[in-house]
Amino acid sequence: MTEICTVCGKPIEPNAKTASRNISFAICDSCVSQVSGASDCTALLEAIDAPVLLMQGNPRQVITANRKALALFEKNPQEVEDHRGGQVFDCIHSFTEAGCGKDVNCENCKIKNAIVDTFTSANPHNGVSSELSIKKANGTKTYALRVSTEKLGDLALVRVERYDADAQPGSQPDAAR
Repeated sequence: MTEICTVCGKPIEPNAKTASRNISFAICDSCVSQVSGASDCTALLEAIDAPVLLMQGNPRQVITANRKALALFEKNPQEVEDHRGGQVFDCIHSFTEAGCGKDVNCENCKIKNAIVDTFTSANPHNGVSSELSIKKANGTKTYALRVSTEKLGDLALVRVERYDADAQPGSQPDAAR
């Protein structure tokens, strides 16, 4: 059975590139290759049936996000675009003087390290799980997170598979919520 591109509706020709994708697998090479920034990626991001952030590598910031990600984080585009990932997640370490990705507590962050590795090696990461202390208006809670990453030209996709406060500290994240 032939896959159909969720962006343009054309058949996807299977090849090594599409086989190695873990986020944009249902999108044809032509549509993927057209993405170079926020202005030309809206259709691609909205075609992915999960909350997704599009990030640049230097500085490592979110360029834009799809509607599912904005709804998940209860933010508008201005609260996501040009911010670091931890700021979007509301990680407590993003509020320190050093800031997201630079605080001493960020050194062993599995999510940050997966994103950095995707930028430096082009290797995708599937289902990277971690727990973060998330600061919300009603206080700080431990959230279970799970993300996958994929390089897209000079950019990277970060699919959020889980982001919830239902888990007890130290528990294993389960299915996406």
